[in-house]
Amino acid sequence: MKKILAAALTSAMIFSSVAAPFVSVSAASISSSDYPVAFKDALWFYDANKCGKDVAVDNVFSWRSACHTSDGSFVGQDLTGGFHDCGDHIKFGITNGYAASILGWSMYEFKDAYDGAGLTKKALSTLKYFTDFFMKCRVSATKYYYHVGAPSDHDYWGPPEKQPGDREKVYYVDASHPASDVCGEYSGALSLMYLNYKSVDSTYANKCLEMAKELYALGKNKGTCSADGFYTSSSGDDDMAWAAIWLYIIEKNDSYLNDINSLLSQPYTNWGICWNDMKIAASYVIGEATGQTKYKDAVAQNLTYWVNSIPRSPGGMRILSDWGTLRYSAAAAMLALLQYKQTKDESLKSFAKSQIDYILGANPANMSYMIGFGSKWPQHPHHRAAQGTMGWTDWKLPAKNTLTGALVGGPDASDVYTDQVDKYQASEVGIDYNAGLVAALAGMSKYYSNLPSVQPTNTSQPSPTATNTPVKVTSAFIREDVNKDRAVNMADVVALAVKFNRTTADAQYDANCDVNSDGSINMSDVMAIALKFNYTY
Repeated sequence: MKKILAAALTSAMIFSSVAAPFVSVSAASISSSDYPVAFKDALWFYDANKCGKDVAVDNVFSWRSACHTSDGSFVGQDLTGGFHDCGDHIKFGITNGYAASILGWSMYEFKDAYDGAGLTKKALSTLKYFTDFFMKCRVSATKYYYHVGAPSDHDYWGPPEKQPGDREKVYYVDASHPASDVCGEYSGALSLMYLNYKSVDSTYANKCLEMAKELYALGKNKGTCSADGFYTSSSGDDDMAWAAIWLYIIEKNDSYLNDINSLLSQPYTNWGICWNDMKIAASYVIGEATGQTKYKDAVAQNLTYWVNSIPRSPGGMRILSDWGTLRYSAAAAMLALLQYKQTKDESLKSFAKSQIDYILGANPANMSYMIGFGSKWPQHPHHRAAQGTMGWTDWKLPAKNTLTGALVGGPDASDVYTDQVDKYQASEVGIDYNAGLVAALAGMSKYYSNLPSVQPTNTSQPSPTATNTPVKVTSAFIREDVNKDRAVNMADVVALAVKFNRTTADAQYDANCDVNSDGSINMSDVMAIALKFNYTY
């Protein structure tokens, strides 16, 4: 191996005059024009987590298709559709409701950014995929399903399209099985769909509003959802306050305000907006809709904590939790931009920029933590569909499919990221993670990019029978990038060296290392790498 490495170094020196220079992602290289691109990618991610019979319709990913097409059949209910939670295939009500709520809220607040970026139709299609599923979950006004999948789903490692068997674990909410957290999130998401969709299809929008009111009534039976221990809500009151304020905005019925003052009498928290804490999200909307001081103060105090007092990494990442840290900083950036919209406080806009730029590559690793953005990003996200292989033995291989737009959990408090599938605290992605990111990028696109001023594009209803051909996203690694990290350097030579002198007749032959595809792994492959030494893409 020493000889191989020495030869590679010599080759690299010989060909240095023709090799492309290494270009790292830095703060300076993140321009205002990048935010709409990242905005689009972050929204696209949701296509990777679609579930059901119509996955392939209006989907940008060619490697996703129909899956779990019999969900709910054993209880006589069509529970197909919706979105897989994270890198697994369970459909959790709390994260489906949260993601739909935050995405719908972002469109309501930053509609001009969606229009200017040309993303209105795609966003409405994605939101409708959520709400169509919520509607399927309705049995009656007093019973809704909200969860499909068992913990044993996690024992399967492979694409959802190939997952065997019927999924017979479901949960529902009724008078005897309360889930006010899920009811509140579903209700809020449906109310927002009413607001965002009424000019597109008033009949569908009114149906959303009707169900939002049903779920709000059902959620008054207090209790939190069953999620097999994966998601344990502290309370459902914050979620119900979230639902109540949107119904108030639509109907102007003061009974909702009376409920809010009981549900959210103490709104302040140092935590971030997430599936388990909607206090500050609800407080922002309540404060803007009613002018009540305590809700406005709660938002201002929370942001002061995030900007000035919360622990931060050496690179400037705000640290709320060591599990999925970037989801919280993305949501905080979203809130800061919403507050900037009202106050024009430039420090809030700057704070949001610092966190989003960190995610996009302005960090000590010069690495984007949103897959597909920039020239370097995580290659081993914890995501079964992206991995694209069957069986646990393939965990150490880079993902077969590029999971464009997905926000990984992120680095630790020292800015160190562990790019391993089984380090899911860092490498997993999720529909709740991306929700705050999409919202923040909508704000960044509005305030930092020169988006065109356009008329709303939501004049026609997104349809499962749409004939437009979506853009397809596929993997596009070059042969010389043996370890698939989007850079050609000594790491690729090292990866090749362990397979040196293997041929196609050898069980340990690896086609990835046979750079020139001549059936043998040898010095000619090292020379091929050297020709592209220090090249990034």
